[in-house]
Amino acid sequence: MDEFYNKCNAGETLGRIIEGREPAAEATARDLHLATSEIGRYTVHSFNQPRAWRLCMDGGSGEGLEEACFRVQGVLCGKDLPPVILNGARKFIRQSVKITGFGNEDMLQCIKQIEAVYLKMSNQFKEGSLEPWQPSIFEENAALDASTRYFTPANHSTAGDTVDFAPHVDPDGRLRDLMETEYVHTTDNRVDYMELVTSPNGARTYKVIDPVAFKYGDIVEATISFAAIPTKNNAAKMHVLLRALVLLDQTERNTAAILRMRQRYKTINFGTVLRSVAQPVLKRKVAYYNEETDTEDTNRRLSRMRVDSDSD
Repeated sequence: MDEFYNKCNAGETLGRIIEGREPAAEATARDLHLATSEIGRYTVHSFNQPRAWRLCMDGGSGEGLEEACFRVQGVLCGKDLPPVILNGARKFIRQSVKITGFGNEDMLQCIKQIEAVYLKMSNQFKEGSLEPWQPSIFEENAALDASTRYFTPANHSTAGDTVDFAPHVDPDGRLRDLMETEYVHTTDNRVDYMELVTSPNGARTYKVIDPVAFKYGDIVEATISFAAIPTKNNAAKMHVLLRALVLLDQTERNTAAILRMRQRYKTINFGTVLRSVAQPVLKRKVAYYNEETDTEDTNRRLSRMRVDSDSD
């Protein structure tokens, strides 16, 4: 974020969006707003293939356990999203985001809720064997990191769990080629990327979008879940897993982009705002390449005509 991005406006817009999102989130029992969820309702269960302890809820109607997912809204301040740039071992390549609330109370409450999840997870382990969890910091504001790996080791997956990469996630087939026979892409590795679209009559729909559409400063909604993964020395670490990312609002990001461009112009009045920068030099191709030559030829012919006329 630079001086053109209005963080105060972004924080206020975020607050209004959160107020409007809460009823919609609470109306769906399977996707709850993290800040207002009752963490005590959920339970931790261990799973194999791959080995993990996950926060779960009762699916209801005899459906068994279901992964507990929560919604968190914030300003996108960090990201590593598809298409992937290969800069690490296959096992650790992730799609990740960092979001902040710029001091918004809802984000601070979400941090407290994650601490409560950590305490619930820690009851599954020996004293001190679950690594402490802590939030990130962005420009002195609390922030939340969430990520999901692209791959699962093939020997840790179950039959029928593998899925294809979405076209916008792996447009060039690089990830598919990297898997070879050692890794697979499963439902646990999938992240959905969408945009919230509101119709003139207020109806809300979601459309799938390319991850490149997400930019720093966007107000987004991340759907997350929680899992503790074994590490070395019989320890474990709690991860905040990214399940979906929804684009909610681009207003402040777009405003900053316009102001950033305008600062390159020299004293042009955009309403009440004056910006000053170097004046660009505009080049133009010659429209008629033979114009000068044709003029010279015409002048010479006219001169000869005058000479001939005088001699007569």
